[in-house]
Amino acid sequence: MLRDRGLIKEDDVMSIEFKDENERLVAEQAVLVYRSVIDAMHAAPHGKGLACMEAAVMQGGREHLRQMYERAASTHEGVQKGGPVVGRASAGGSLRCTRIRPRP
Repeated sequence: MLRDRGLIKEDDVMSIEFKDENERLVAEQAVLVYRSVIDAMHAAPHGKGLACMEAAVMQGGREHLRQMYERAASTHEGVQKGGPVVGRASAGGSLRCTRIRPRP
C-alpha cells in the first residue's frame, strides 16, 4: 500500500526486537492507524485533507489507545478485578496523577 505510492522503498526495512506479543501488536496497530491517516489524506476532497486526516486520527487513534491501555493493564495483576485495594476513592474528588518527569 505505502510501497505502491513510493512512500516506502524495497530496501526500507526496520528490525525491532519486541519484549512480548503485546509490544508487537501495539506497534502493528500504530502502523495501521498511520496508514489509515495516509489513506484519508489521499481520498480527501480538495481543501479537506487536514480535516479528513484529523478524523482518521480520532477514529483510529482512540481505538488504538484504548487497546494499548487494555493490553498494558492486563499485564499488571493489581489492575485486574478482584485485585488488592490500595486506597479509598473519594466521591467528587479530582483525579490526580503523579507527574512524569523526562529522563535526563
